[in-house]
Amino acid sequence: MFCPLSKHICVSKGLALLPFVALALAQAPGPKYEEWTKYLLSAPDYRLEQVLKGKWPYLEVLRKDRLQEYQKGPCDPQKDPNACQGRMPWAEAQAHEFRLPMSSLEATREVAKDLRKAWQRFEERYYWRVITQLNNPAFYLAFCTFGLKGPDLNPPLPEVKLNIPSESLDTAMLGKLTPFDPGKMASAGLHSLDRYLPIPQIPRQDFCDDLGLEILPIMYIPGFKVVIQGWEVFRTPGYPSRPLWFNWDAADARVKAAMEHAWQKYYPEYLREVAEILLKPRPSDPGSFVSNLGITDFANLGAPKVYLPVPWQGHLLNGGAVVAPVYTELVPRDPQVLWNTLQNMWNTYKGLIDRAGSEVEKVYYYVHFYRSARTLYNSRAFYGIPGLADTLKQGLVRLIESPLRTLTQGIPVLKGCTGSLDQVADCAASALMKVDWAVKAGNDVAQLTGNKPQNEPIKAGKESPGLWKFEEAKRWLPPASLPVYEAFGYTTFFQAMNILEATNVPDIRNIDLSQINASNWVGWAWSQLSRLIVYWHMPITIDIRVEYCPPCVLAYPSPPLEGPAQPLGVPPYTLPFVAERTHWRWVSVPEGYEVPGVMGTPYKVLGDLGGIAPDLSALYRPLLGR
Repeated sequence: MFCPLSKHICVSKGLALLPFVALALAQAPGPKYEEWTKYLLSAPDYRLEQVLKGKWPYLEVLRKDRLQEYQKGPCDPQKDPNACQGRMPWAEAQAHEFRLPMSSLEATREVAKDLRKAWQRFEERYYWRVITQLNNPAFYLAFCTFGLKGPDLNPPLPEVKLNIPSESLDTAMLGKLTPFDPGKMASAGLHSLDRYLPIPQIPRQDFCDDLGLEILPIMYIPGFKVVIQGWEVFRTPGYPSRPLWFNWDAADARVKAAMEHAWQKYYPEYLREVAEILLKPRPSDPGSFVSNLGITDFANLGAPKVYLPVPWQGHLLNGGAVVAPVYTELVPRDPQVLWNTLQNMWNTYKGLIDRAGSEVEKVYYYVHFYRSARTLYNSRAFYGIPGLADTLKQGLVRLIESPLRTLTQGIPVLKGCTGSLDQVADCAASALMKVDWAVKAGNDVAQLTGNKPQNEPIKAGKESPGLWKFEEAKRWLPPASLPVYEAFGYTTFFQAMNILEATNVPDIRNIDLSQINASNWVGWAWSQLSRLIVYWHMPITIDIRVEYCPPCVLAYPSPPLEGPAQPLGVPPYTLPFVAERTHWRWVSVPEGYEVPGVMGTPYKVLGDLGGIAPDLSALYRPLLGR
């Protein structure tokens, strides 16, 4: 939960029973936690009991600077003219708490799919407008008149890839985990088509608008060769690759006109399509899905597919993001699946322990993980689900009991911790409090720890709340069900935002250099070659023969013997792109920590976005029961 202490440091639920204290330690360069935090993930109110009553689970975020002003109380300039000096308006201070409804993970994957499809449509419109206008009349007749077309765009659901944003990670953690790989955005490399075809994958209306048949000006005089009785006697320079003459001025004008049309019409339509995808709830009437759940107990809650976006000023460049906290299920119903989730979480923590933890820190990790997991399997949400608590508890004992008991015997302050695993964990938590208080008092802790290395089992409150490595590790935890979030004190967010990029179309960077193989290399090369700006010209052969018809001389053109139609590169040769593109990601945020990637105020939208979506705060209010 959020704990407004004297320094307004937020402490996670998982650590609420251990009052960690400040320890003056050498800090890595960078801002202190309390200086750069503004929007803090506060007490999640999943209220599963309320879902059964038709109310939807949500979490809260707190605007820290406004909360601090609110805690000072209102000021009255009439009683004291100086009382309000330097204070923010009272109405603004009161608006320090914001509620964000939960969305399903699968619904956000569908949103990501639609974002990718919107980009694919723009990319196709951009290219086929340019190439069709340049190669008019041939391509105009094929694509705009006869409607030659390939299959519709239909990208698969994007994979959920967790992003660990380094800008929000504790500065000391960056030093502890080297080399540090924060992970790419989930959208990295997905601004591309699934396959590049020599025919459009969009309807002709998408790129033939305001385009007519152009026969004049003449674009080229074809290159040719003359053959007499099978013997070549003449060919034009560069035949068959180059025409005899090419109208470069007309080609340049056509390409520029087509690109200008794409940027003036297709790109704004792409931006609007993205905004509608991101800002409109699914279903459009959020109240409808609650009444249709047909639920009577926790076991029937399932995972309703719901997308309830919150514009945090919106996704526009430097404006913030559109966010949605996500769940995999409201309540897990399969004990084995839940255990697999818990084991994967343990593997994440264990990896961190092995890389960055001392023996004393390992005890902290084991104790806190076990106590969080114990909260999970004792949750009321699992009542009536046979075998779930037993499955979790037995698995946890196998993971934790043996190494924890071994560690307690090697650290003097913990040697008295015996009994069941529950008793050992509770005893260890109390014993570790003695270490914390000894550190706070400035006493030597060597006797308590047995001279074991004491590498920051607790951390200065000025930088981050709670047991910092335990908390920061939650950024690597995947999306989960509501009881898992509540027990471990974190939440995963879906976020979408625009990023300014300068590249080409298709993006030349869309190849994973760490996974180079023949297949993806050929695919990448084809994507680049198939989207070059070229004029297709047809070299011809003038074949002169003496035929007996009675004897006469015939001369007629025929397809070139050297090959088919030839491409002639036209500047700028590849389509440039210098503008905003919409990216998406999933990020996990520990409770009491800053929500990354957002700016301004939740539910406040920038500029023209307000005309696309309804007032979502008003729309969600009855849904959340407030």
